[in-house]
Order: sequence, then structure tokens, then C-alpha cells
Amino acid sequence: MRERIEVVDALRAFALAGILQVNIQSFVWGAGDPLGFFIEPPGVADTVAYLLIATFVSSKFLSIFAFLFGVGFALQWHSLRRRLPPEAARAAYRRRLSFLLALGLAHGVLLYYGDILAAYALVGFLLLLYAQQRPAALVVAASRWWLGFALLTVASTVAFETVRWAFPLTQDPSQAPEWALEQLAVYTDGSFIEQIGPRIADYWSVLGSIALLGVPQIMALFLLGALAGRLGWLARPQRHSRVWRTATWIGLAALPFAATGAWLNFETMRDSPGDPAAVGYAFQNLGSLVACLYVAVFITRQRQPAMRRLIVWLAPAGRMPLTNYIAQSILMGLLLSGWGFGLGAVLGRAELALLALAIVAVQIVASRAWIARFGHGPLEALWHRATYGAWR
Repeated sequence: MRERIEVVDALRAFALAGILQVNIQSFVWGAGDPLGFFIEPPGVADTVAYLLIATFVSSKFLSIFAFLFGVGFALQWHSLRRRLPPEAARAAYRRRLSFLLALGLAHGVLLYYGDILAAYALVGFLLLLYAQQRPAALVVAASRWWLGFALLTVASTVAFETVRWAFPLTQDPSQAPEWALEQLAVYTDGSFIEQIGPRIADYWSVLGSIALLGVPQIMALFLLGALAGRLGWLARPQRHSRVWRTATWIGLAALPFAATGAWLNFETMRDSPGDPAAVGYAFQNLGSLVACLYVAVFITRQRQPAMRRLIVWLAPAGRMPLTNYIAQSILMGLLLSGWGFGLGAVLGRAELALLALAIVAVQIVASRAWIARFGHGPLEALWHRATYGAWR
């Protein structure tokens, strides 16, 4: 088994913690706004929670997760090529992606419509086309995908606002959409079986949105991660100080866009949730580059005592990302859904944020104990077996 890069594992756990903060806010609302709607006018605590999550978390941690998928691809491909010829290595990685796709589809249908695993697996088949390309070619490809993402963001924003202007709503925009309230009722009151149909519809909607708008961004992040893994940006950061200085400045420059998008979306959710505007989401897309700052801080400060302690504590959770990601959905269902305790109908945003922190804390401790005893997570063991056969 290849030598692990501990800071990469820690970053993966950090990303999962942020992803949960977003997922838990929209878990019972269906495939609408990434942070869901307000049941009633927000108080100070819920306003602060929304703005903090929208500014510093939403879209940023998924970006880190996608970047790390690309890093993992580069490391995994190197490992496969050391023991297999090119075609056999491709076949092994396709088995790896097929396992991820099957797990993601089951997750999306049975547990959480916001599953990202299936989309990553499908885009991963596209990433495999770049496996043998030189770093210079990866730079060109990533640049083209980033350009496509930027153009698509602008085009979709203009198209959405044009349709919104040409066909104004007839219903009261100050109320949450009727379909969202119906989904809330199903997810907070319905049984597990009653939720499957609506969840499949929501999952299909999410996959459709990713297919139409998300693929260029995911692919660009995958390629950037693959380039980082190939050139050792994370394994040997001292040799790439210019890369991390640039990443820091990009992240800082993106903060105003993230804050603007957060405020615009908050105003929409507070005042006119039935008539959302696309401009806030466009700013949020630009704000997702704040992720560069987070990664740069981890990488450049990893030798400092406080950061070193954080990395040591987080790394075990990052060594079993599939297990922890699926476990998060199981726990959200148990705590928030109608087939569990149904707390999604009564908890405010600040309370949900605290609940997410508690879940992450439990996972960090549990992962540390599990890895110390078994060395790998249960789903990770199955994933490895699907790729190689027996664990080795």
C-alpha cells in the first residue's frame, strides 16, 4: 500500500466537516437552495449561522473535496502503474469508479438526495482520459475547463434572470415555494419508504443540475488536483512556495465575492424565497475560490505545533472518507427525518450547525479508534478490494 500523505488525509476530514455543515441545513428541504429555506423569519442566531456558512463554507469544502479527489487520482494512478501495464491499470481504476458509482447511487436513493459520489465517479471516467498526459497538458486542459465553467456561470445567470424578468411569478414570492414545504413535510414526517419516491426525484434533479452546470467546475478541480499530486505540491510544499502564495492571494481575493453572494442569497431566502435570483449564486461560484486559502493554510503551516496537532487529530477521519460521508447521512436521517427523531422540523440553523459540529467531533474520535485497530475504514476496504482484489 502506498505511503500516505498525512496532511492530505487531514484536509479530506476538514472538507467532510464543512460538507456536513451545508448538507445538514438543506437535508429536509429537497433539491432547492443548497442551504434550504427558513421555516419562519430568522432571528439573530439563525441569521449569523446562515451568513457564516454561506460565506465561509458553502461550495468551498466541496471544492476542496473535488481537488483532493484529483490528488488521490494522481497518487492512485502512480500506484497502479507501478504494478500493472496501462490497460490493466485503466481497467482497475474503472472498477474503482464503478464501485463509487454504485455506492453513490444507493446513497442518493436511500439516504440523501445531495449525494456527490455518483457525480464524481461519472466525471472520474472522463478524468481517466488524462491519466497519461504530461503536466503541461494538464495545465492547458484545466485552464480550458475553468474557462468553460466561467462562461457557463455567466450564461446561466443571464438566462435565468432573463426568464425571471420575462415570466414573473404569480404566487406570493415572500413564501417558500409550495413544493419545498411539501418536501419538508415528507422528510420530517414521512416514513423511510414514503421518502424514497420524493428522494429519487430530488436526486435526479441534483444529478441533472450537475450534468448541466457542474461538470466543468468538477473537472477543472479534478485536473488541478491531479496536477498537484503529480508535481508534489502537497508532498513537497517547500519546493512550491510560489504556488501556495498564489493560492493564498486567490483565496483572499475571493472572500468579497463569497460575502456578497452570501448576503444576496440571505436577502432572497428571508424576503422572497419564492422568487430566487441567480446573481447571488454567481457570486457564490466565484467565492468558492476561498477554498484555495484554506488549502494553502493547511499546507504552508503544517509544521507549526498547533496545526500539527490538528492534522494528527483529523487525519484518521480522512483515511476513511467514504465511511464517514455515508455515516453522516445515516446520522442526519436518524436525527432529522420522520423515520428517526424528526428534529429537522424544529431545529433552527444555528442549532443544526452545532449538531453538525457534534457529529464531526464524534466521527473524529471514532475514526481515531477505528484506524488504530483496523488500519482502514470498512467501506474503504471494500473499495480497495473492488480495485485490486484482496487488501494489500
